[in-house]
Amino acid sequence: MATRYNPSGSVSFDLVRGRVDCGGDHVLVPADALVDLCRSAGDEAVSDFGRRLGTAAGRRVADRLGDTSSATLEEVLEHLGGELALLGLGSLGLERWGRALVLTVDGGPFGQQLDRLLGAVLEGALQRAFGRDVHAAKLVRDDRQVRFLIGSAASAGKVSEWLGSGLSYGDVLTRLQQSAGAA
Repeated sequence: MATRYNPSGSVSFDLVRGRVDCGGDHVLVPADALVDLCRSAGDEAVSDFGRRLGTAAGRRVADRLGDTSSATLEEVLEHLGGELALLGLGSLGLERWGRALVLTVDGGPFGQQLDRLLGAVLEGALQRAFGRDVHAAKLVRDDRQVRFLIGSAASAGKVSEWLGSGLSYGDVLTRLQQSAGAA
């Protein structure tokens, strides 16, 4: 039986002590302050910070669902989407392109400024939830949404290379499917 995501009680505010709790101590910070901090921290530090945020979210998902290997991908992503929303990072979506898994994040507070952070959050969460090494390669971003391919390090490297050569993300995903079929 699938466990539906229920946000009731996910966040509590202890105003007397000045604490926010959503499965551990948390703080609320303005998005622009986080953008400024990440800009000065450098890419590696931003990626590490994002993976740590994602790992904590993935841990909460795994604790809630128990054995994630018996849950469907959609069930895990529903819970992960709830966690991202609680963090204020946006709304998570799923697209399937053949065998390729593409996750979307809509409505995040950062615009394109922290796509590296969002990709790292997804990596950390999925690694923790599924116990597998995954990489998030940014495919495309528009005004409201960013798309990430979720795959192996090799797939993410190919995707980044092909996008860098000027291919559209649709052509990249088609090429990825063709290369997987040939392998």
